[in-house]
Order: sequence, then C-alpha cells, then structure tokens
Amino acid sequence: MLVRIEDLVSGVREHRPGSRGFTDCTRSLAEAAFCSDPDLAAAATKALFSGLVEEWADCFEPSLCDTYAAFMSEVLHAPGSPVAAALGSLGYGEPETLLDRYRRTTSAARVSALDRGHIKKVAVLSRITLGADVAVTRPLLLAASSAFPAAEIEFIGPKKNADLIISGQPIRHREISYGRSALLVDRLLAWNRLREAVQGSVNGLRPDEYLIVDPDSRLTQLGLLPVAPDGSYHFFESRSAGVGGGSSLGALALQWCGRVWDVDSAGAGRVPPQVSPASRKRLSDEGDRPLAAVSFGVGGRASKRVGGHFEDRLLELLRQRGFRIVLDYGLGEEEAGVVDQRVAAFAGTVGELSSDQPGWPSQTDLLTWRGSLAAFGAWTAAADVYVGYDSAAAHLAAAHATPVVEIFAGAPSERFRQRWTPAGPAPVHVLPFTGSTDIAALLRKIDHIAAETTLSKSRVRLDR
Repeated sequence: MLVRIEDLVSGVREHRPGSRGFTDCTRSLAEAAFCSDPDLAAAATKALFSGLVEEWADCFEPSLCDTYAAFMSEVLHAPGSPVAAALGSLGYGEPETLLDRYRRTTSAARVSALDRGHIKKVAVLSRITLGADVAVTRPLLLAASSAFPAAEIEFIGPKKNADLIISGQPIRHREISYGRSALLVDRLLAWNRLREAVQGSVNGLRPDEYLIVDPDSRLTQLGLLPVAPDGSYHFFESRSAGVGGGSSLGALALQWCGRVWDVDSAGAGRVPPQVSPASRKRLSDEGDRPLAAVSFGVGGRASKRVGGHFEDRLLELLRQRGFRIVLDYGLGEEEAGVVDQRVAAFAGTVGELSSDQPGWPSQTDLLTWRGSLAAFGAWTAAADVYVGYDSAAAHLAAAHATPVVEIFAGAPSERFRQRWTPAGPAPVHVLPFTGSTDIAALLRKIDHIAAETTLSKSRVRLDR
C-alpha cells in the first residue's frame, strides 16, 4: 500500500492540473488520507504534505501556487472529506467553485479604495509556525495597527505564538490550535474551530466593518478554506509575492500592506518585540565580555543542521574569541539531545541559566537555557550577536535588532533562502551551506564576523 501511495504522488506530479489523471490521483491520495486505517492515513497525509504541498510552497513559484490550488480543491471535496458538506452549504460544492473563489481573492483587481476609518476590527490569522509568525504575521499585525488606528486588532492563533509576537502591543488574542503533525482529517477540522473563532471575533459587526487578514495560513490551507465574505477578506499569498526579487517575506508583507491599504507601513518592521526591563539588562560580567546567543534548533527539519562536528567547533570558536555563550535547548527531546552532546564536548565551563539569574557566574563560559522561545528572546535582545540555523530564534533576534549570523542549510532553492532571510535593522549575515560547502571556510567566515563584533564592543568600551 505504501508503494501505491508513492505511485499516486508520482501521478499527481506527472499529470497536468485539471486533467483526468491529476484528479484521479489526487482524489485517491486524499481518500487514503481520510481512511479509518491510522497507519495508511498517516502515510498518505505525510505524502500529501511532505511529498507535494510543502515542496510546491517552498519553491515560491507562481505557477505552483495554481497547481497547489487545483490539487487542494480536489482534496477538500474528495470522498471522506470532513469539510465537503460545510463547503457545499456555503456555495462551494464543487472544486471549481472553490478554485474560482481562490482566484478572486488573489486577483490584483481586488486592490481598491478602502475606507479605513470605517473599519472597526482587523483580525490576523496565525501562520502556525513560530518563525513564520515572527517574520510575517507580526509585521502584518503592526501594520494593521498603524493603518487602522481606530480599529481593534486581534491575533487568532496559538498561545505560545501570541506570547512571542504581540507582547506589549495593544493587540488582542483569540486562541486556536492546529496540529502540524496531525492527520489530514484533524488538520481540516481545525477550519471549524477557526470559523467559530472568526464569528466570535466579528460578532455584531457588518461585513464592511471588519477585515480578516490571511497571511497564507495553514488554518485556511493557504487560502482555500473560506472564513469571511470576499469583501471582508484580505489574502497575502506569500508564495507568489515579489516574483523575480530577493526580498524577505517580512518585507514583501509590508509592501503588500502598503499597496492594499494605501499606507506607509515600513515602520512596522522596525518595532522590536517587548522585553521586560529586568530581562533586557545584559547579564553583568566583570570582564565585560561580549555575549553570543546560540540556537541549534531547526524546527524538526534535520536537513537544516550542519552537524555535531561543526557545532562543537563553532562553540569553541566563540569561546576563544572571548564570548560568553547562552545556548538554547530548543524544542523537543531531539534538539535537547543535540545540546547535551554539545555541552559534553565543550572545552569551557558550563552552567544553567534561570529566568531570575542575578548575574553571570564567575568564570563560566556557557550557560544553557531551558524554557520558552519568548523567554529566550530576552537573551537574543541582550546579545551582541546571534548565531544559529534557519529558525524562529534567528527571526526573533533580527526583530530585536541584534546582529545575526545564520547558517542556512537545507534550502531547496535560492528564492527560499531569500524569502526566509531574517529581517531587522542590524546586520544579518546569511551563510549558505550545501553538501559541498567547506566547513573550515564556513567557520573562518563566522570567525571574521565574530572578530568584528568583539572589536565593535571594544570600541564602545573605549568610548565610555
């Protein structure tokens, strides 16, 4: 049966969207994902997202946006779909009608004059992953606050994401969850909870008094599942934005706001996340050594890692350059295991960091941090440099105006790397890594940047 699933994925790839072969392979794959056999459903779900959807999205290619829309419209109406009946009741009983709606919401013709003073509520949906919510959703929320000063702004998404991106801002939060690793049925059923959340958010308002902003959210399966009337729904299709350019997603999101809402939203990208005064104060150190925040987290995508040998040499490089190091334990047992290995191999002295740390322990070179990413953000804000892989922590550090050194491994394309480059007012150094990259040369580049950082800190000390 697993071989059959692979054949169906190949069939989807080989046939043109709209053809009988494309439709048949798509529906058969969806039926397998909807079936009652948990093992088969899990295998088909993984094939559907990892084998097709994520690859299409990661290319940031407009033609593949159309392929995705045609594919997912068929999936949502396939036998066994938990949302087909509800879509029918809303007037989208066939894939074609849903596809037509998707094309309307992405059409440039929808950009028209908007009475911003008439809008009383703007709700922005979460993109679910922490890094995407820092890089894309947060700028949209801040831009909405600027564009609609009289409106109530709300973020609809997971609590941990809200803690990360709206702390200190006059933005409400309405909680909703989405299982990134869940079966297809469970992922689609999240739409029912989203519709309830949206209805609760705009209760008592007319459609012309509110906006639902969708930043290419997984909650709507990248804009396919409707949550509001067309006139009240603004969709930022991040996968086709900025074709031919090298801008980051955050910059493209702000450009989209400026075009659709007729405002200058550039300033929204320069507002750092709030950190409490106690946390913002850099940990004291008698030698006034520079501080490096480091994370080897990869969000469950092992292809983003370079490897333990590189990580050990990186930490040693920073130690020899005189840095104090705060090393985040990351998310989950696998990433914690990576940190345990690095700590065991570290040549310097090691301690554990707590949220009420009174100061840097004497003669300690590295402190590990176990806790939320939002709390780790305080140390990225305090750091003189952040070093890590493509991850939410890198985007958070950039938002805090901390210089970033990002080792970007596992990028499926150059455009993917450009889109997910962290954006912030401080320098961001993106160092690509592929299987042919010379690790020694990569470390020399990092060492050069680290040397410049320590030199800059020395200059600041001399100027006092």
